[in-house]
Amino acid sequence: MSITITIATSVSAADYARIEQLAEVLREKDGNFRGRAVTVERGPTTAITDTQDKLRGALLQLLVEGVLSRGF
Repeated sequence: MSITITIATSVSAADYARIEQLAEVLREKDGNFRGRAVTVERGPTTAITDTQDKLRGALLQLLVEGVLSRGF
């Protein structure tokens, strides 16, 4: 029942920190993510893994892309 946000190694440390901040805010304030384990890690590409809810995973992908393109 966990969600993994994998951030590409090419993404800056500052942007990675913003994604960690996004995950924290979602766990605290968004009912879709409250009580769920949301892990942020590095990997070869940026991807979202949510095995329980594909729609929630797609939403999170859009949120992550928004942070990476505009800031948080």
